[in-house]
Amino acid sequence: MAPQPKNRPLSSPVFAPFGIEGCGVSVPKPGQVLGRFHFGNPDAHAPCGLATDLRWLGGDQDVEVWETQAEVQRAGQDALAVSFTEDVLLTSLQIPIGLAEDPADKARIAYQRLVAEVQAWGYPWLLRAWNFIPGINRGEGDGERYRRFCLGRSLGLEDQGIQPSELCAATAVGTHGDRLIVHLLAGAKPGTPLENPRQMAAYRYPRIYGVRSPSFARALGTPFAGGRVGLLISGTASIVGHRTVHPYQTLPQLKETIQNLQAVLLSAKEYWGQTGSREFDNASLLRVYVRYPEQWPEIAGHLREVWPDVPLIGLEADICRRDLMLEIEAFHPL
Repeated sequence: MAPQPKNRPLSSPVFAPFGIEGCGVSVPKPGQVLGRFHFGNPDAHAPCGLATDLRWLGGDQDVEVWETQAEVQRAGQDALAVSFTEDVLLTSLQIPIGLAEDPADKARIAYQRLVAEVQAWGYPWLLRAWNFIPGINRGEGDGERYRRFCLGRSLGLEDQGIQPSELCAATAVGTHGDRLIVHLLAGAKPGTPLENPRQMAAYRYPRIYGVRSPSFARALGTPFAGGRVGLLISGTASIVGHRTVHPYQTLPQLKETIQNLQAVLLSAKEYWGQTGSREFDNASLLRVYVRYPEQWPEIAGHLREVWPDVPLIGLEADICRRDLMLEIEAFHPL
């Protein structure tokens, strides 16, 4: 039997990064929805649907809804449709790709098109990206598919004039699908990139990780309802400096990942001069990518011990490095 949402009492049943205040407990109106992530659900092809090609393992929500307090408008074609308000725009692109095809070529095309699209609409500032890559760990050395993807993404961003200081929060995980999926959130105004003091900036990784380093910031703060800051945290794993720690060990990696997330939260709190809690709570959201589905209950149980109130979404996914067992992305309002 497939797992079911636990339906724990939440401050909101939806993830609302730009309008969590006042959304109450009702499902948002379609006119206020930027997009809905449906995990392993054919409804991802419906209006507002955002495909991932990932299987949902459990947690509090099996649909992740990005909503705003402003009216959302929609335009474009199915291949490159957009949802937007005065402040933000969300667009997606899916490109068929076989396991014998080079992800660098497809990733470069995807980022050229997506960044050109958001720039043309007047939203030049990249805020958040999600990348779903078939067979991410296949290949060896510089021929590994994730490294090839990083090369193509870097070139595509460079083609559109994006500088390292303008990189956004991002996640890249592997699927068992047959298409490269990229979702891109952009803003009319810039966010504030933030790095993790425990980690080297990914875009400065040494040559041993590929011809081009991964092109993302560890986190990004963006204006939020009520004058607050919404912290978008990239996919975070058991990496200190630039090296994997506790290779192939799930629970030690989870504990190290938690330390990395806490370090980002503390840095954000200090940067924006916040006086409240730096822990995740029921206004936050953790999306947890797990390489081996049978390990999800133990992972979820440990996260509940650390952050009892935070909503969780567990997904089966391959992680960008073969020795990494899990990765966590997050949202938190400061």
